[in-house]
Amino acid sequence: MKLQEPQSQSVSLGTLWREFLPLSLSDVTMACGDPMMTTTLAHLPDAQNNLAAVGIAKSLAIFFESPIIMILHAANALAGSQNSRKALWRFTLLVGGGLTFLLSLLGLPIIFNFVGVSLLGIPSAMLATVSQVLLLMGGWPFAIAWRRYFQGLLIYHGQSGAVAKASICRLFTLAVILTSGFFCQISGGVIAGLGLMGGVIVEAIVVTIFARRSGAILPPQIEQPNLPRNVTQVWKFYLPLANSMMVVWGGRAILISILTRAEDATIAIAAWSAAWGLVLVIANSTRMVQQMVIKYRHQVSDRQLLTFAISVGAACSTVLLLISLTPIGDRIVQSFIGNDLTLAKSIKPVLLICAIVPLFVALQNAIQGFLVSENRTGHVNLSTWLGTGTLLIITTFAINKGMNGAMAAAIAMITSMLVEISCLLWKRVAKSQ
Repeated sequence: MKLQEPQSQSVSLGTLWREFLPLSLSDVTMACGDPMMTTTLAHLPDAQNNLAAVGIAKSLAIFFESPIIMILHAANALAGSQNSRKALWRFTLLVGGGLTFLLSLLGLPIIFNFVGVSLLGIPSAMLATVSQVLLLMGGWPFAIAWRRYFQGLLIYHGQSGAVAKASICRLFTLAVILTSGFFCQISGGVIAGLGLMGGVIVEAIVVTIFARRSGAILPPQIEQPNLPRNVTQVWKFYLPLANSMMVVWGGRAILISILTRAEDATIAIAAWSAAWGLVLVIANSTRMVQQMVIKYRHQVSDRQLLTFAISVGAACSTVLLLISLTPIGDRIVQSFIGNDLTLAKSIKPVLLICAIVPLFVALQNAIQGFLVSENRTGHVNLSTWLGTGTLLIITTFAINKGMNGAMAAAIAMITSMLVEISCLLWKRVAKSQ
């Protein structure tokens, strides 16, 4: 397969969409795993406790994953230098291995029983299930770091279709494990842990195979100057990005612990986890606009890239709005939560409030892409801190006032995204003046 090295040429809005769609598909298939898992757990015994426990475990696992989420962005940005690639690969293995060790350590019952109660306020009935899921997902950060490195190389070389195919393999693996576990009536926590871990391992293997077969791991034809050349330089470039993701997912984990203090704690956690999972199926389909901005920043005008991002976000927000307002949307919600009418009643208002989330995610990622391409990663970090702080403060205030837990989280999430986007825009405009 012939590689496509980035070239200076005129790129139309249609071209951006055609290259973006396979990348978007990869995020959509990844996000589809949440409602698929929710559907399975909702039809097993003790559904609400299992949904809440798995929601807590996954939020903690993603927090440990958060420092290496931006490996994809770094691999895309640094792929133009062979030395940079090698340094990033060593960095990826080191950080991924360390985070896997820490997550596995946290999952040990003797440790988690203390942390879960004293720091996170998790109900005692959920502790065993959460600990079980964490132990099953111990290798999660390492597998994620591995596959995101190779995804970045594939995106740089225009192999977006390969990224999508690997994600489909991940979703298929998850579906097989969930289906098998359901018919065998395995515990919900075990099914979730095995499904999540099995899916990401398969995706990491497949994306590596595609990268090797396509030649994406070969040295670039044209070496790009002024890129980090060793692990120390990579660390300085990457640290603000890693910190941003740690703040985001740390905030999401703390958000769950705040919801445990709501008057309707169990239903609030279950409803928020289920509703946010469905929102992410749509919203995650916009995140790859950042990769398009990083790749085409010097070939396409900023105005055209921003127009592209808005068009993607608006289309996806329209889809989510229709799901929250139409009878078909009611059936979609009902299909993945079973016959739990209390849960369904709690989810629908959250979906309506969060209908704007895909547009916000697209704008957020586009502006971050501009800043990353300018090596202004510190500004991305600052905006993330402000947004996450807003999320936690508003959620805490609303729950202390007795508001429904899931609704408090939804309102706080929208407000926090507005704050973060405003800060990113301010930094962007200040640079251009």
